[in-house]
Amino acid sequence: MGGYGEGFLKPYRVIDLTDHRGLLAGHMLAQMGADVVQVEPPEGNAARRLAPFAPDWPEGERSLFWATYAAGKRSIVADPGHDGALWDRLLQSADMLIESRAPAQGRPVWLDPGALAERYPHLIHISITPFGLEGPKHDWPDSEITLWAAGGPLLLTRDHDDRPLRISVPQAYLHAGATAVSAALIALADRTHTGLGQHVDLAVVQTLPQCTLGAVLAEGVGHADFVPRRKAGDEHVVDLSGSGSITRKSKWTVSDGLAEMHLGIGPAAGPASNKLMTWMRDEGWFHPIFSNWDWSGLHEKIIAGDVSEADLDAVRAWVQSFLATRHKDELVGVAMERGVRIAPILTVADLAESAQFAARDFIQTIDGPFGPYRMPGAFARGCPEGFVQPRPAPRLGEHDAEVREEWLEESLSLPCSAVQGGASGRPLGDLRVLDLAWVVAGPLIGRTLADFGATVVRVESSRRVETARVMGPFPGGRYDVQQSALFETCNAGKLGLSLDLSKEAAREVVRDLVRWADVLVESFTPGQMAKWNLSYEELSAINPRLVMVSTSLSGQDGPDARYSGYGNHGAALSGFQYIVGAPGGPLVGPYGPYTDFVAPRFGLAALLAALDHRRRTGKGCHLDISQVEAGVQFLAPQIAASSVTGEIQGAVGNRDALMAPHGVFRAAGDDQWIALAVEDDGQWRDLARLMGGAELEQDQRFATAPSRRVHVEALEAIVEAWTAGREVEWLEQSLRERGIPAHRVQSIYGMGADPQMQARGHLIRIDHPLSGTATIEAVPFRLSRTPARYDVCAPPYGRDNDRVLRGILGYGEDRLEALAAADALV
Repeated sequence: MGGYGEGFLKPYRVIDLTDHRGLLAGHMLAQMGADVVQVEPPEGNAARRLAPFAPDWPEGERSLFWATYAAGKRSIVADPGHDGALWDRLLQSADMLIESRAPAQGRPVWLDPGALAERYPHLIHISITPFGLEGPKHDWPDSEITLWAAGGPLLLTRDHDDRPLRISVPQAYLHAGATAVSAALIALADRTHTGLGQHVDLAVVQTLPQCTLGAVLAEGVGHADFVPRRKAGDEHVVDLSGSGSITRKSKWTVSDGLAEMHLGIGPAAGPASNKLMTWMRDEGWFHPIFSNWDWSGLHEKIIAGDVSEADLDAVRAWVQSFLATRHKDELVGVAMERGVRIAPILTVADLAESAQFAARDFIQTIDGPFGPYRMPGAFARGCPEGFVQPRPAPRLGEHDAEVREEWLEESLSLPCSAVQGGASGRPLGDLRVLDLAWVVAGPLIGRTLADFGATVVRVESSRRVETARVMGPFPGGRYDVQQSALFETCNAGKLGLSLDLSKEAAREVVRDLVRWADVLVESFTPGQMAKWNLSYEELSAINPRLVMVSTSLSGQDGPDARYSGYGNHGAALSGFQYIVGAPGGPLVGPYGPYTDFVAPRFGLAALLAALDHRRRTGKGCHLDISQVEAGVQFLAPQIAASSVTGEIQGAVGNRDALMAPHGVFRAAGDDQWIALAVEDDGQWRDLARLMGGAELEQDQRFATAPSRRVHVEALEAIVEAWTAGREVEWLEQSLRERGIPAHRVQSIYGMGADPQMQARGHLIRIDHPLSGTATIEAVPFRLSRTPARYDVCAPPYGRDNDRVLRGILGYGEDRLEALAAADALV
């Protein structure tokens, strides 16, 4: 990292009451220098009892989930319900309170948002709950797998027998925890103007539709069969990816493992397949027909019937025979040198040995009190002063005395920046952003900034069509790059400026916008901005206060920096492709470009913290966000486990290390599924009585969780035999009434009708000049005083050229005519 500093957020104090539902949020704040105090009950935080474990560490301190996601925090033991004076003094001293008490557990009166706001008006109070604090499902019992089912991504990820699959380690609460940091920092930005805190109501389930890559918008725009499902005999279904979600052939055997690659078709993805054919030909692998295919136009021949499914199967077999001769460690180099979109599928053990991570000093060794362990370090590079030296997770109550002395014995005053006065408006209403990012990971950062008032100018060119514009869904299923719902949801609220950045005249406009801007976000291949003379060094000379965010697959430096791929390759390089699949079956991998769903959560948090730091110091900086490194943050416990025990996390289907039954089971009807999680023996007895009465309840094979896991195959067969004959609505209700977490596996075409999503206003309709209306996703959290606003759709090409060039930059006719003459405004 080139050293650490005091952290972007050093002045701030955070009370952390979260369990596994939000533990990551406090860890991220602590990484950026905030003083995060975990308030624990005498028996310790429930997250201390979560797998994976270090078996040789003391009882109660063995959880590597805790060791990684509580790292950097301090721990005190206290019961707010019984020690009101202590609780009051802590809240008087705190800037933020983060808690994750689910309504199904019963929320105590001392967490009431209204009462807290009245007594502590400076406090930013963040509630992370499964379904949010309001709505018809707010008090439903929850579990990781049931939320993944409710949020949309589960049904899209299938094993080769068509069963929906989760990612084999918990993810839902991590998406929520990372999102909560940005929500808290947006509220903090508002407090700098008003002196007032507010309540943040974050629903875990609302963070998950983002992991469908816009598929949840298909129903809203009328795009039927957007994610087609292949059934036996459906030979008429054409897999226009060449090798993708329908054929489920993106995993290829190499001599020492697996590789991730789509045989892409069409103008956007086809050129990479052509480069694959060139590589094969250069290596002596020639085919008289396939070597001469033009994959950029192959979709037209498929539709016309000139290329059959049998032809595609044959070319896949031919490509596989070639890749079987290659090695994992050569694939990134081939991708960088030849432009082939391929990546090795890495395990968590491979991650720890990555040369790219070593060059960036990313995987850190933590000297814990019971032994060393390894885990990911800072989630952004480029601004080392913004992150602090990693510290081990605290022992239970380790910091009682020092926290009481520092927080409680000092004379009380308003926490940092909570100055009274100032007009209440939109939290980011004075922020100016230049957005040069592409596809998903970068544009989602600017989208959230716009939702809370920032002026965001998005630059693109119709000469090089943005990938999100060609992916859909599309209104009525009709392809139109001006109406892609994915592009809409990534770019709503922004101003659109058409510039061809290959022209020097266009780059001069960028420099003028940099003089105007507070923030620049870009996602070009590392080195491209420097080739245009738009490096951070050059731009910061123009505007020293500029905060620049560069988001790329592998980061701005290191041996793999020039690697250019998509989020599915990021999922391979970060370990996720290796941990999705049925036990013992072929790997499937997560749906879509998974790291594209993770990286913007970290990028936005780092950006908002850097802006708060700039407000206090005047210093700009350059944030380097690696999408692969962001993804690895979500595998921190598994990396720690590999370093401590040698365990390498693999694909375990829908099973869990502690719970059984735990999975996705067929319900009555076509493609109907119920996700359920039995968390303890009491829940099992209730389920057993519901399923089979006393006989099943007394079956000793299933009496305890360890025994149920031993007999898991027999158990799952019994459960599915029971669920398969019952309607999913009945199952959902009957299980929920018994306190057993359960939820139907939600279709992307049912999201709009889901009563909780309706109550939370998750799918937003806004006016669109071409289609009449566009559908976008809302942010997954509510700010009590300054909620998000969704004022305008994403920009069609050049919609705001005049507003930006004349209104913001003050260009006159001569300058506009010169830009037109230079052919720069397209």
